[in-house]
Amino acid sequence: MDRLHKNKQYYGNTGWTVDQARKEIDDGLRLLAGIDKRIVAFFGSHRAKPGSEYYEHCRQTALELGKRGYAILSGGGPGIMHAANSGATEANAPSIGLRAELLAGERVKDAIFTHDLSFHFLFVRRFIMSIKSEALVFYPGGYGTLNELFEYLVLMQTGIVDTVPVICVNQQYWNGLFRWLADNPLKKDFLIHKAADLKLLHFADRTPNVIGIIESR
Repeated sequence: MDRLHKNKQYYGNTGWTVDQARKEIDDGLRLLAGIDKRIVAFFGSHRAKPGSEYYEHCRQTALELGKRGYAILSGGGPGIMHAANSGATEANAPSIGLRAELLAGERVKDAIFTHDLSFHFLFVRRFIMSIKSEALVFYPGGYGTLNELFEYLVLMQTGIVDTVPVICVNQQYWNGLFRWLADNPLKKDFLIHKAADLKLLHFADRTPNVIGIIESR
């Protein structure tokens, strides 16, 4: 068990773990309580660069949503997160950044946030990012993006949280993954087997499509 040296700091000091998680939940919920606009949360790769296709698509989408009175929320890092908050800033809209304090490579110093918090626990951060968001917009990304996407889909599928639009940008990028889930000949009865499960997802290629899905609720 000595090899679990990182894990041991959590189960070995349960008082600190519980107190820290409680504080982060409380701080996050208090921040959300102070936002009086509908919130749209953005997710995607932290590697997207300004000027790149996905970065500019996200920035423009957040800008247009901000102009329509939405608050924009992201994980407070670079890439797609930076694009979302930059668009919100251009629109003079509430721009919320919920940073992961242990991910040193995802720190942003630009003044693009009206509200920001740091989280030690990623599970608390994911909870706060989604619990008051009325739409979740996903751009292409890696393990972190997929982790967030499937966690939220499971919570909606099982009825644990309210169903809100989950919008995946660039259908061509996502098609292979969801076609595999729906049509895998080896899936039998233990993968996606209800049409309603896939109806939790929306696909959009253009900013007006994203906005149309959100505003059609």
